[in-house]
Amino acid sequence: AAAAAAAAAAGDAVPPRANRLEKWQERLKMPVFVLLWYFFNVQYNIENKRLLAVFPLTWAVAWIQLFAGCPMVVLMWAFGFVQFPVITKADIWTLVPVAAFFAVAQVCTVASLCSMAVSFTHVVKALEPAATAFATAVILKEVFHPAVYLSLIPVFAGVAMASASEVSFALFGFATAMLSNFALSARNVLATKFGSVGDMGADKVERMTNQLSILTLVATVLLLPLAIASPGGLLDCPPAWHAALDQNVPAAELVYRMAASGFHFYMYQLSSFWALSQASPMTYSVLNTLKRIVIIIASVVVLGILSRWALLLAQPLQLLAVSFTWLQSGDSPHRFQRSEAEGAAVAE
Repeated sequence: AAAAAAAAAAGDAVPPRANRLEKWQERLKMPVFVLLWYFFNVQYNIENKRLLAVFPLTWAVAWIQLFAGCPMVVLMWAFGFVQFPVITKADIWTLVPVAAFFAVAQVCTVASLCSMAVSFTHVVKALEPAATAFATAVILKEVFHPAVYLSLIPVFAGVAMASASEVSFALFGFATAMLSNFALSARNVLATKFGSVGDMGADKVERMTNQLSILTLVATVLLLPLAIASPGGLLDCPPAWHAALDQNVPAAELVYRMAASGFHFYMYQLSSFWALSQASPMTYSVLNTLKRIVIIIASVVVLGILSRWALLLAQPLQLLAVSFTWLQSGDSPHRFQRSEAEGAAVAE
């Protein structure tokens, strides 16, 4: 009996080589997810700007890009790439505010990109860590060392200088980019807070995939009435379509730009949620800030649009990211979290 038990234990034991492989797979997840996120986001910004150049309907484009993810969600469930989520009506209502922030962020981003250069929009959106720090403190009751907040000063200064000298500056574009920052930060923080809602899957990546799937479907439904009723919405699509054809844009090319921007939008959201599954909202926001540098450079190279101060912001943004990343690490002594009771006591 003892021999049989020993043999069974030996059979159940995981070989050291398998353990090492699993550890390497876990370590590679984050860099792979981030690379996919950056790639699809750059592609989205390029395709989106090309579409808006000939089809400048903010509400319509924002809704079409959200809707483009719906058939992809259905296909993933139908072919078993991820398990079908088991959720209740209460779970859906819990996620409605998250989806609402998602829809607001999408409309505001498209509006800003429609009114200003891609590079300058992302200079303004480099302020997202400030919005995330605020949302994290309010929603999660999580506060960081003062050095984290002080490290935002170079970014504020850079954005102020860029705004003063940017030839494509528009107050509407600046305001919508900032509103997008707050909406995305709230979405990401709430998505982390409600990560355990419903039966979304066996591991973090699958849960975040299904969470984004539900958010995409709900956000598409929430945005539809406004996309129909608002100027620059779906009802304005026929005249905008004919205007694009009058600019010698082939119908097939217009369909391609819509489909490509929608596909890359969903894929960049999906890979960003995969990255969010491996990091805190603040670390995610830092990676998002670094992503802006990549997008600024890509927009200059591909679209030929240069913001005068955009590239000068790269240095302080990189320093900011290093500071945040270290302060977010488990070895940092500068990160602390308030309990609910402490948060209430401070509020009082």
